[in-house]
Amino acid sequence: MANTLAENDIVVIRDTNISAFLLCLEEVRLVKTERNQGTVLFYFSPKETVERSISAYYSDSATAIQPRKLFGAQRDLKNLIFSEG
Repeated sequence: MANTLAENDIVVIRDTNISAFLLCLEEVRLVKTERNQGTVLFYFSPKETVERSISAYYSDSATAIQPRKLFGAQRDLKNLIFSEG
């Protein structure tokens, strides 16, 4: 398996709440972060799983996540946001 991902297998998210939710999922991977005009973008893969998970998030049918895991993911994202210059 190659170390690089095809751009068509990545979903770009800027919402930190959804990103924290996705970060908690074992089947989803945070590929990279990027600053774009003062906004931090989070790149997740694989696209199909990310899109299905986001749909479940918005329809209130997502798998329950332990609060400590979710808040830890939020903290980790904030660290990424504020550590990038």
